[in-house]
Amino acid sequence: MHPQVDELLQHAYHPHPRLPDLLQALLHALTALKPFSRGSLRLRAAGLEVSAGAAVPHPVSSLTLPITYAGEPLGELRGEWPNEMPRPTAGLCEDFALRCAYLVKRYEVQAWAQRRLGQPLLLVGFSDALHRLEVFVEKAAHSMLPVLLKGEFGTEKALLAATLHGCGPHRDGPFVEVHCADPVDQPAQWFEQARGGTLFLNGIEDLAHPLQTQLPQFMPSRLGQWLAVPDAHETRVIASATADLRQCVERGRFSRQLLAELDFLAMTVPPLRERPGDIPSLLVAALERHHCDARQACTQALTELCARHAWPENLFEMERVVARLAVMTAGHPIQAADVQRHTPWLLGARQPEATHRPAAAPPSTAVSATHWVRCTVTRNLGELARLHDALRKALLYLGEHYAEPVSLGQLADQAHVSPSHLGYLFRSVLSMTFKPLLQHIRIEKAKEILSAAPRQRITEVALNVGFGDLSHFEKSFRRIVGQTPTEFRREARQPQAA
Repeated sequence: MHPQVDELLQHAYHPHPRLPDLLQALLHALTALKPFSRGSLRLRAAGLEVSAGAAVPHPVSSLTLPITYAGEPLGELRGEWPNEMPRPTAGLCEDFALRCAYLVKRYEVQAWAQRRLGQPLLLVGFSDALHRLEVFVEKAAHSMLPVLLKGEFGTEKALLAATLHGCGPHRDGPFVEVHCADPVDQPAQWFEQARGGTLFLNGIEDLAHPLQTQLPQFMPSRLGQWLAVPDAHETRVIASATADLRQCVERGRFSRQLLAELDFLAMTVPPLRERPGDIPSLLVAALERHHCDARQACTQALTELCARHAWPENLFEMERVVARLAVMTAGHPIQAADVQRHTPWLLGARQPEATHRPAAAPPSTAVSATHWVRCTVTRNLGELARLHDALRKALLYLGEHYAEPVSLGQLADQAHVSPSHLGYLFRSVLSMTFKPLLQHIRIEKAKEILSAAPRQRITEVALNVGFGDLSHFEKSFRRIVGQTPTEFRREARQPQAA
């Protein structure tokens, strides 16, 4: 990308609801540059025409460049200048035309999604990271090879799957999304419904193992792992994953054969913290989705605070933050005091649990942490269902594997989030980091055993719940429970003796 065009577009870009308004704004910004300032530019694309600049008297010099996407003509960019003016470099104009092509495609996908999916999905931003995604989509959309979209919780994996379909030659065919954690029907029905279009396997790491083994029956093996499937080339397969599928394969949780067939065109969707330049535009777009006048509501204070936040849940978290602020400020300018009052974690304070579970949940104190530890040990599914999905998965796994040497990375893989995000959930919701939490779960299980098995040796109890030596177990037990294991067992038996 020409550096002058790149800098100009990043500053001039605004997520306008209408494509003509956006192209008009970018064209005006381009004509403000010195090579163009005494000329005019006209852009024709997607059935519209916009122009900017001064009228040019004859004679003139001119430049006409096609606007294309994946070899498909979309329109043209034409410039005119007085003969005495230096002609702008073709490279600068070509880069501008290329970025216009990507913007045209964004709004085409938005119209397609509104028509077919009932929601106007739109890529927002002008960062280098987002540009690399669009370059990938342009190349991959016209292939029938499987696509694997990887990324953290809250990134635009589903939006990119729809974009791949909407930019491809089969955009008029069906787009079938399967939520792999709780799918409806069987693979045979999925492929039949998606015939001639795209099958999107959303969260494929959550797909039950029997269904993983069924998928190859309907997919051609491009590696020769099995015989070809009739008519299989009629369906494009796109899968998304939050977990590291290679680690899942190593731990026996995902099919090695299936991953080998999916991992042809793979792309990692960058987290929001790696796209700080997109945050102002994303804020504007989110505010407008919630019927706010972004020019009034989106203040410099809000933008700066959001730019400093880590966004562990990426765009999902931003959507919740903006929605809350939009409602609570009634569309007025959002200042630091509003953020302090309604979303204090953007200022570095701990996020309230209401963000992760219903407001009826108790506040995040030591008592509530003990409550969730007990729910984990007793597998209280009703209570655990109130938690963030990743946190619930992590606690359920710890409830079964507490005696094993579990690391935060292994647990994050089970929960399908990054270790940093899972650590954030432990701290913000349970007010406890991973290692102390695991120790509390082990001690809670030890209390259960001490009460139920009065004749079992204390050393055996310690080993059974994951402690390597008796001394460490007794010190931890006394610190957490307030008495030794022997004292706890003695008190637990007193009601029975009475």
